[in-house]
Amino acid sequence: MEQKSPSLLGTVLVLLAGISWGASGLYVRFFTALGLSSMQLTFFKCAIPAVVLLLYCLLFRRDALRVRLRDLWIFVCLGVISLTFFTWCYFSTIEAASMSAAAILLYLAPSLVMIMSAVLFKEKVTKNKLIACAMAFAGCFFVSGIVGDAGPLPARAIVTGLLSALTYALYSIFGQLAMNRGYDPLTLPTYAFTFGALSALPLFRPGEVAAAAAGTSPLKFWLLLVLMTFTCALLPYILYSNGLKRSTPARASIMASIEPVTATVLGALVFHEWPDVFGYLGIVLVIGAIVLLNINTTQKASSK
Repeated sequence: MEQKSPSLLGTVLVLLAGISWGASGLYVRFFTALGLSSMQLTFFKCAIPAVVLLLYCLLFRRDALRVRLRDLWIFVCLGVISLTFFTWCYFSTIEAASMSAAAILLYLAPSLVMIMSAVLFKEKVTKNKLIACAMAFAGCFFVSGIVGDAGPLPARAIVTGLLSALTYALYSIFGQLAMNRGYDPLTLPTYAFTFGALSALPLFRPGEVAAAAAGTSPLKFWLLLVLMTFTCALLPYILYSNGLKRSTPARASIMASIEPVTATVLGALVFHEWPDVFGYLGIVLVIGAIVLLNINTTQKASSK
């Protein structure tokens, strides 16, 4: 398979997507305090963008809705695994631990994408990439609280955090499969959000949503909900899908790791969730892993 040359535009699009995703924890804290569950938030995060994208495609881009039946499984997996299940795992980790812990566990995703890309797309595994994998795993060990004064993360948070990394990584893999088969970047989020909303619908429980909305100003509740779905779901997934078209799965996943950095900084500034010394060491290790992988891909692009 011919390797794509990374472009500056692709990098910028993925970075903007990661920054947008990183702010989602702020909304999660607000809505879970009102009583919304992770799955109810997941439904809103998928359903509102799905309606917007479907209407847009029906009015202006009907060609983006064309999907071959044999490829439908890719978009089902994008929606059910890499949107619904990922969002539930990520939001559940935030509920059980902190924004920073949930975000940093996501740092495993670039390493997982690298491994899967090597198997599926024949991307070369270099010594730098292997070192970066080890650094990322070590960083997650330190930030988990197994050592140090912060106390260990709950087992539930570790499990859901690791699953969020895996399902997050799979979006790049499924997305690249769709791109390789010639689909438009708009097709990916449109069907991903649609199947994601359908899979979350059985656990929606409208009575609980109404009770949560009654706990604050209805205008504030719905305004923040719509704002969350647009800024932390619709916009970043469109940006990421377009960035993935101009990059490779491993590079896109590495660049999107600005999301955990954003979430960690926001968690510290807004909720005062400052990590201890071992947590900082873990952050340094995983950021170092990202830099090492980025240097590797940049050098590869420059040599071309």
